[in-house]
Amino acid sequence: MNKIWSILVLIGIFISILTGSTEELGSIIINSATDAFQIFLKLALLILFWNGIFQIAIASGLIKNITRLLKKPLAFLFPSIDKDSLCMEYICSNLVANMLGLGAAATPLGLKAFQLLQEENNKETPSPAMITFVLLNISTLTFFPTTIISLRSMYQGKTSISLIFLMILVTSIATIFTLTLDRILYFITLRKKK
Repeated sequence: MNKIWSILVLIGIFISILTGSTEELGSIIINSATDAFQIFLKLALLILFWNGIFQIAIASGLIKNITRLLKKPLAFLFPSIDKDSLCMEYICSNLVANMLGLGAAATPLGLKAFQLLQEENNKETPSPAMITFVLLNISTLTFFPTTIISLRSMYQGKTSISLIFLMILVTSIATIFTLTLDRILYFITLRKKK
């Protein structure tokens, strides 16, 4: 990835020299750095706030109650995990954060869940639960795209209700397709082992 970024930067500098816009290049670099810092600062505050809320929810037992509601779907997706374990609570909180469109806030929760999954695995190859969890995070089922709405409002972009419905539809289709494929491959692997 570092090589790709380095090549892109060099191409940009080369093109600015060829087109004679090197003076603009300096101001673009400074303005881009300022914009990136402002975005980072606003998103960092959003992430810190929601991580704090989720830690309170975990400590108060709210996530445990939500986990009970999601027990059957989670039991189907993660049959090897104890339904009352801390790992299941972190998986659930990660899913809830993703459903609220807080992907960056869901990351620490997902990393903790993945760490607990690896402790249960004790192998160099990923377990089926780990694969399912990664696929679930990649497809990122979202019911309310909070981060995207925040970014759009930062730049005075209007977020229509149809755009929100489109995001819900796309993430739902992606999640259904991903989990269907995951379960098919999981059951094929189980049959081969027998």
